[in-house]
Amino acid sequence: MSNRYLQMSQTLWGKSFISLLGLPQPPRLKRGEGPWVRQPLEGQTVILGGSTGARFVNPLLEALDQAGAHLQVRSEPPRVQASTAAVEPAAAAPDRGPSGGEGPPSQALVYDASGFSRPEQLRELYDFFQPLISGLSPNGRVLVIAASETDVSPVATACSYALHGFIRSLGKEIGRKGACANLLVMKPGAGPALAGAVRYFLSDRSAFISGQSLLLQAPAHPPWFEWQGTLKGKVALVTGAARGIGAAIAEVLAREGAQIVGVDRPREQEALSAVLNPIQGVGLPEDITAADAPARILQECRSHFGGLDIVVHNAGITRDRLLRNMQPGFWDKVIEVNLAAMVRLNEALLKGGLKPGARLVCVSSIGGIAGNVGQTHYAATKSAVIGYVKALAPALALQGGAINAVAPGFIETQMSAAMPLIPRVVGRLMNSMLQGGLPVDVAEAVAFLSSPYAAGINGQTLRVCGQHLVGA
Repeated sequence: MSNRYLQMSQTLWGKSFISLLGLPQPPRLKRGEGPWVRQPLEGQTVILGGSTGARFVNPLLEALDQAGAHLQVRSEPPRVQASTAAVEPAAAAPDRGPSGGEGPPSQALVYDASGFSRPEQLRELYDFFQPLISGLSPNGRVLVIAASETDVSPVATACSYALHGFIRSLGKEIGRKGACANLLVMKPGAGPALAGAVRYFLSDRSAFISGQSLLLQAPAHPPWFEWQGTLKGKVALVTGAARGIGAAIAEVLAREGAQIVGVDRPREQEALSAVLNPIQGVGLPEDITAADAPARILQECRSHFGGLDIVVHNAGITRDRLLRNMQPGFWDKVIEVNLAAMVRLNEALLKGGLKPGARLVCVSSIGGIAGNVGQTHYAATKSAVIGYVKALAPALALQGGAINAVAPGFIETQMSAAMPLIPRVVGRLMNSMLQGGLPVDVAEAVAFLSSPYAAGINGQTLRVCGQHLVGA
């Protein structure tokens, strides 16, 4: 849907007018085009640094080199050693004190903070970022790596948690230039899972994700990457596929090689066909709330495809009312569509509809994290999705699979376009990037979580919200 304020802000006269009035000016976000490529960072300068005792420097060097980055290592203090011809020391920026200054230009700053164990070491974080952050390009990326251990001191835990606050604040500081800052927290043995996550979070595919942290665990099987066409031969079920976010998810998964089975209400059959026909998808006009819908969907997927590799639970509705004015039917319908139908379908699939290593992605919402006036029922279902994903993750892991969630913020869809003007404008501005996201932003996150790129990510919720200013 159109955001006329954003469009105006990208014109020369619009920029001047907005600046004259002192209004917020949203940045132009650079989004990826076409399928994933082997070297998404080709020709881009990435500056790498690390704390004393950093543990993931070698896998980071390898991942960045394979992604095509022009690598520079921050050589003062000398905590990371350049070990290949593809790496060169970064030029030291002039010491300009706390006021900052222009560091060497870069598309990304990557810092391995896994060695932090004492408060004094946090100064190393400052020493790396303070001279360099001003040189970060528009639409640039910051990625910090932390360690998560089971047996560490309270002090070391405090240092690890400090990185969450650092990333959230830095994301808000650089968001107005379209830049993102995120954190990867590494469990023991998670090193093999690092490469795919690094590629995603440093690429244009993560344009509307900032201030977030993801926990990486040791993958059940070491991921094997072709980096392109990673979903080729996979069968993906997408509910609510006829419009908006669901349609974008179907298109992006198909772009990466998946065979799409799209589900939506029978009355949406024409719109469903319009989405699926161009991508050679298969449409199932089904009301997912029907008692026999799981059995019919399961039978269709088994008989034609032998089961499913990917399941995306996207179908959802809103029926906004203040609780004191809400009819029972509104409450019941939202619970049924957004939560109960998903649970029943998963229960059926877990009995034999999933192929080995299947990955499930559920669509939650920022409303389930922060809550919204008039959405007690909707927020309850979307918060339930987050808990459901966390609780079901161990069972999927035993099958070599995973289940995760995405939590979109304000996304430009037909649903948001129907909102009253003032709430719509406020919704767009309530994040670090001063604009609404696009359905493709959610779709790219779903594709990431559906792929081997997300090996080691299980039971997590990834917010796709431009770093919404409200919520955990």
